[in-house]
Amino acid sequence: MDLKTTWGEAAKATGGLLLHGNPGAPLRSFSTDSRAIAPGDAFWALRGDRFDAHDFLGREPAQSAAGWIVRQGARLPSKRPEQVLALEDTLKGLGSLARFHRDRFDIPVVAITGSNGKTTVKQMLAAILAESGPVCATKGNFNNEIGLPLTLFALDPSHHAAVVEMGASRRGDIAALAAIARPTLGVLTNIGPAHLEFFGDEKTVFETKRELVEALAADAPVALFAEDPWLARLLPDLGARAIAFGWDAGRRVRALAADAGKPGAAVLEIDGIPVRSARPMGRIHRIDAAAAAAAAVALGVPTQRIEAGLESYSPAPLRFAQSRHASGAQLVVDAYNSNPASASAGVDTFLELNPAGRRLVVLGDMLELGERSLELHRAVLEGLAEKPLAALFLAGETMVRAAEEIEPGSLPYPVYHAREAGELAGPIRALLGIDASVYFKASRLMRLEALAESL
Repeated sequence: MDLKTTWGEAAKATGGLLLHGNPGAPLRSFSTDSRAIAPGDAFWALRGDRFDAHDFLGREPAQSAAGWIVRQGARLPSKRPEQVLALEDTLKGLGSLARFHRDRFDIPVVAITGSNGKTTVKQMLAAILAESGPVCATKGNFNNEIGLPLTLFALDPSHHAAVVEMGASRRGDIAALAAIARPTLGVLTNIGPAHLEFFGDEKTVFETKRELVEALAADAPVALFAEDPWLARLLPDLGARAIAFGWDAGRRVRALAADAGKPGAAVLEIDGIPVRSARPMGRIHRIDAAAAAAAAVALGVPTQRIEAGLESYSPAPLRFAQSRHASGAQLVVDAYNSNPASASAGVDTFLELNPAGRRLVVLGDMLELGERSLELHRAVLEGLAEKPLAALFLAGETMVRAAEEIEPGSLPYPVYHAREAGELAGPIRALLGIDASVYFKASRLMRLEALAESL
């Protein structure tokens, strides 16, 4: 991070007050974590529901920071650094300074939102755009009111584009993030039952994600999954601005189904031109690739570079991460997050990429689904009735309850239940072998990767 700004400019951009110090002094970098302050860093004190970083101002290493950005009215220790900037709200100030920094760069900024696939689409699109030069992209899953600004602060003159994720848990979140990032292109992956604990229903999810479209300039392009019934509602108003992707013929970017999971097969068509992949791509990966390609098309990227970028992209951790067990079994860990749509699509993709042998699936609880949680867990399990599985393993309180509610015998293979995921290690291990493959899917807090590691 090199902000190339001064404390005075930061005060003006954030509407803050420099309590003391030199307005012309450089503010090059900062940390929001008191444990990670490097020499020359300022300390940006944030306050959350369960923490207040102002509590650490009187301790090292915050005491040795080059300066502090603090909340107005906060009680400060008598020993202070040379520079102290006070803001009405340090979290909102973080976004304001990020917007100030972003506005220095006249480059495409692509914002990606949706219920599923944001990170994979971001990884793919960043790889495509990197074929033409350096790209600033969201690290990991930094897609909220803290993570997005930190991504934008990494922008420097070498970057020719930026790709950012935008997550949300309530109405207004996407609008607030878009006001910071000022995107020039929007990507909408889908609308599904995710975070219903906060949203309540899918209509509210849709209205929240639509905030990205409303934040764009009137002529800015929008790449969207045209077969999503919610997103399809946007097509008439978007008109020529829409870069539609999907499975159906006639889409500007079409994900292909037949044989596309095989290495070397065509996985997409862009304006009828095939795009091939040397790596096998399952169904879920092909629609993510279509989303990334649609955004690239909107930016004028040639098809050859799109194909090259899709070859070079690296999956994010815990998203279809593959490893080989000592027995020869293939372990596929897709446990960064889960909701009903991604769990069902993930199982289908796993089966497509592993068409033979004994297929084992491990599903853990899907969190943040609110009052419909049990119903949605049950629906996912009922949807597995026709799947060619050798065994199903269920971990977590809600998964176990859902299994108890479905019709006895409706799942025509052995089903193992455990409220604690670790209890499944023995039964899974007993089925491992050279002809076996295992898929792990759950919300992040279930930590199914630890179960995979224990094997």
